[in-house]
Formats: sequence, C-alpha cells, structure tokens
Amino acid sequence: MTDLAKPTPLERISGNVLTESALTVFVAIAGGPLAPLLPVLSKSLAAERQRKRVEEALSEVAAVLSRHQDQLDSLTDEQYKVINDTVLAFFQTTHKEKLGYLRAVIANTLQSKDIESQEAIIVGRVIRDISAEEAAFLLRTFQYQGIHLMAAEEGQKFDDNILRVNPSSKDALSVSGLMSLGLLAPAEPTWDAPNVLRFTSVVGKLIALIRPSDA
Repeated sequence: MTDLAKPTPLERISGNVLTESALTVFVAIAGGPLAPLLPVLSKSLAAERQRKRVEEALSEVAAVLSRHQDQLDSLTDEQYKVINDTVLAFFQTTHKEKLGYLRAVIANTLQSKDIESQEAIIVGRVIRDISAEEAAFLLRTFQYQGIHLMAAEEGQKFDDNILRVNPSSKDALSVSGLMSLGLLAPAEPTWDAPNVLRFTSVVGKLIALIRPSDA
C-alpha cells in the first residue's frame, strides 16, 4: 500500500486556525446569487492564472507562519484580525505586486504587538482596498510632510518638504485613491503651503506593515 500524499503548503495553511474563518467567509460570499457564475468564470484562463498566483502566495505565507509558531501562539486579537483580513484579501487580489504587499503584512504583523483595536479595523479595511500602485506611492512619499496637487509654474517656490503632484499625472490617481482610503486628508492652510494634503495618523502603522519583510 502506498503512503498518502503529503499535504501541500496550501493545504496546510487552509487548515490553519488563522485562515479557517477567512476561507469560510470567502465561500459564503461566493454563494447566493453569484454561485451560478462561478463555474463559468472558473474555466477562464484568467481564473487559472489567479489560482496559480494565490496558491503560490499562500504557500509562501504558510512557510512564514510555520517558522513563527511561537508567535502564533501568543497573537493578540488585533494581530489576529489583521492577519485574517489579509488572508481573505488574497482571494480578491489579481495584482502580483499587491500579493507581495499582503505577504509582507502577514510577516510584519507577527512582529507588531502594539496594534490597537481601532487601528486593526482601519488597517484591515485599507489592506483589502489599497492598490499596489497606491501602496508603492505611499512608501515612496511618506518622507514628505505633505502633498500638493498642482502643476508648478516656472519660478514658483515651495517648501522643500512638500511634494508637488501634477493633477494630470499617474501619481495624482494614487493621491485620489489614498484620500478615499482616509490616508491623506486636507491640512489647515498656511500662507506658504495652501491646500496641502497630510498623511493621517494611521499611515505610520500601515507603512510598518506593508514594507517588504525578510521574515
């Protein structure tokens, strides 16, 4: 008699207590009025590409979690929520770069014991909705004190720590997206920096979670 096949990393993570509720919610969402569409969509080439992307990403996540079993045993409720929301986001993500940010969130959350309850709620929501382009823009521009949407004219002078973004540029789309996520908000205008957008207080915590990790 041959031995039973060993479970794949994806099968192991699917049985992990951290992901059981996420997978249950995903299946529940997939049911109802959407159920008849799933067999049709699942036969598409796009669905196969998505399956492979998610399986690869979750296999890497399983490896990270298996290396940190001691930290899993002492998770706070806030850490659990962020990780659980992040695992669920994998199934809704088709962008390879976004999957990379999600892997980083899980690895970094294991190290973050200081996540507060409200922060966990906001971060979980943002992680689900933020795009890879918006995340990259956030990492690249967080060093600035603010962002000003405007096309600079020759001879104009500005505070060197304010980033000017042309309203017709691709970066302007990221600015708009970050505003809708509550990560950028209008600041009190001053004589030298009118209509400047500032990063909100949760951005620092989000940056720490989405920054690539070696874990």
